[in-house]
Formats: sequence, C-alpha cells, structure tokens
Amino acid sequence: MGLTMEGKILTIKYPIFGIDWQRDRRGQPLVAIAGGGGAAKSGIKNCMTLARVPPPVDATSKPLLDVVMEIDTGEQLISGVAIGSKDELLALTMGNKTAVYRVTDGPKGKAIFVTDFQTDFAKEDSYQNVVKFSPDGTQLATGGEDGIVRIWTLTIPSTDENEDDEDGDQADLDDAAYRKAFRVSAPIVLEGHNGCINGLSWHAMGNKLLSCAKDGQCILWSQTKKPPYTWKKAATLGLAGELALQKEDKATNRGKFVYRGCQFEVADDDDASIVTLQTPARGSSYLTKWSVDVDKNGKAVVEELSSVRLKDTIICSIAISDKYIACGSSDGQVLVYRFETLTHVKTTTAHYLPSTGIAFFPPLSSDSSEDADTSNGLEFADDITFISASADYSLYLVSGMQPSRVIYFLIFLAIFLYLAVFAYLGEQSR
Repeated sequence: MGLTMEGKILTIKYPIFGIDWQRDRRGQPLVAIAGGGGAAKSGIKNCMTLARVPPPVDATSKPLLDVVMEIDTGEQLISGVAIGSKDELLALTMGNKTAVYRVTDGPKGKAIFVTDFQTDFAKEDSYQNVVKFSPDGTQLATGGEDGIVRIWTLTIPSTDENEDDEDGDQADLDDAAYRKAFRVSAPIVLEGHNGCINGLSWHAMGNKLLSCAKDGQCILWSQTKKPPYTWKKAATLGLAGELALQKEDKATNRGKFVYRGCQFEVADDDDASIVTLQTPARGSSYLTKWSVDVDKNGKAVVEELSSVRLKDTIICSIAISDKYIACGSSDGQVLVYRFETLTHVKTTTAHYLPSTGIAFFPPLSSDSSEDADTSNGLEFADDITFISASADYSLYLVSGMQPSRVIYFLIFLAIFLYLAVFAYLGEQSR
C-alpha cells in the first residue's frame, strides 16, 4: 500500500458540473473539469480545465492540480465532459449539443474546436444531460430531456500515433484539414424511456449500453453479434421503487423513485454485473447489484443480487472501480462501499454543496500497459483513488484508506494492555 492522501483542491475558479479522469495516448492520467457561471454576466467564466494530479511523495503531501490547459467557451456553460480513448478527443455538454475538441498535450499543448451537433430535441427545455465515449473511442452515447438515447459513430481522421514532431506534439493533419475530415454519423436511435436520461454506461467490450432515466426505468441495450450489427433492447431492470428493501422503508421515503445512476462492472466479461442507484425525492438511497445473463440471441436475464440502504441520504453522483463504489450526496458527503459485498467502508464530508460528479483514477488497460510510461510520477499506488467535484468550486481527492478512529483506539488499547501486562510481570518477578 502506498502513501495516503486526502483533502480539498480549491484552485478551480468556477462551479464544477462535470468531471472525467482517463488516460491520454501516452498512457498518462488526465483529469477534465467542466463548469462555469452560465450565460449571465456574473464574471464567472465557462471553462473546461485539463490537469494532472500528482500522487503523494510523503506523509505531508496535499492534493493539488497541475493544470495542462483551459478551454474557455465564452457564454456557453459546460455542464458535462467525457475524455475519449482515441486521438485526444473531448466531448463537452453545451445546452442541447455536444461540442468535440481535440487536444495535443506536448510542451505547446493546445485544444482545437472540431465540431458540434445537436443531440437532444425536446420541444421544451431541450438539453443534453449525459455524454459517454465508447471504450474504443469511436462512438458517443448521449441522452437528455427528450428521453431518447442516441449513439453517434465518429469518423476520426487517420494519424500516426508513433510519430511526434520536434516539440513532442503529435505530427499529423493541420487543424483545418482535421476538422474537414472529421465526421459524425446520423445517430442510432434507442427509444424506450419516457423521461430525461440520467445515466449511461458502456460495457467494457463496447457491445452493450445501460441507460436510466427519470421515468423509473433502467434499460440494457445490446448490439447483435451478426451483421448488420443493430442495437436492440435486451432487458429492462425492475421499476425503480420496487425493491423489497424499499417496501420496508415505505413510511420514511417521500416522492417518486428514479434511477439516478447505472454502471457496468469494470470487467471484459460478457456477463459483467451491473450496479444501480435509486433515490426518492426525500428519504434513503439504494445501491443494487444485478447479475446479467445474455443468451446467443442477445436477450438478457437480469436479477437482483443484493441491495443496500444509504439511510436518510440522497445520492446524486456515483462511480465504480474494480473494487469500490463511490457515491456523492446532496449534502456534500462522499460514501465508499466495496463493490463485491456492498459493505460500507467510509464516509467523508467533502463539500458544502452537492457532489456533481465522481471519477476514479484510471487503471492501465491491457492494451496500453506495455506502452504506457508508468515512470511519469503520476501513478497512484493505492487500490482506491478518486475525485469528487461540486458546484462549491471544490474538488475532493481520496487516495488510500486512512485508519479510522476505531483502528486508532484499538491500537492504543493494545499498547495499553501490553504495558499493563509488562508492568504486572515486572511486579511479580520482584
């Protein structure tokens, strides 16, 4: 286990509404932080910050950001961000559109605007709520107020990723030629929800997609295994609010239940399990783990494995790693659970406003582990490292598990008993 580090980062100068933490083409971890003050002339910029997060070097190390660059979007608020695994692409949520930027991160790092396109078509209050790159970086899944999930295929201009120019930047097409060659297909439309899309999650193999919405549904979509590789509904999870555990708490929960988040297990297994988050308007939140069994025809059977109550807490953000689940609450707390057992690990007061997003430190993929430069001074040694973001302008980093007060008490008690026994034996020997 490495050194532990935990605390706030207060160098961001705008409310934060979106965060992602992935690896760039060199295999180095890169965090994207999006937010702003909106269209009003409040003096608060609308911005997306790209940064590195150095791990602790000793027991006194404090969390900090090493900013790589900023993208200022003028009067357009950025309410979400996703980092792609291919060609340094970023997808930013701006109103009812996705804006795509391309980043080079050499000594003369820059971000170029590539394109934008409308992704939500609600007649009233149209906006995009979530955007996610596919694992291979060639597709985008979007969802918003109109309740329709759309998958957009990207035609990304060919570049030679093994050839850098003299400044360390990627040597390829110039900006204008790249923009001209970049294409976004007409979307694959997945209809099944009747409310704003709250969450999307790609399976690690890229052939399945989870969506959840304010209509109380969570749907598993699957791509057929034979040409023409169409997408269809594979299964629908139980309606929000119908867990046995929720029925026990009927007297203390208020309002309609919705799926607030959904995540695939971080695994390449075709039958990877699912974690969902359900919340009412007031009361307790519920984490549920589901098994998935997909047949040869692409149909799936999804069954509840276990559920846990987060008593008197409304969770509004969630992320998972291979071992942990991190949840951010409406009162600014961050709660950590073990993925395997859904047992509670710790609760930390991180913000004074709700957590708007959580991202785990990105592990090395099997494809990139041989080529990645792990001597970059950016690798966290612990099996748990994540960042929570909030509209209170703060980030909160947790890296490693610091001993709890109970552990300190047990250590103190053991030392006390050891000294007491030692003193007693000394008296007896006289």
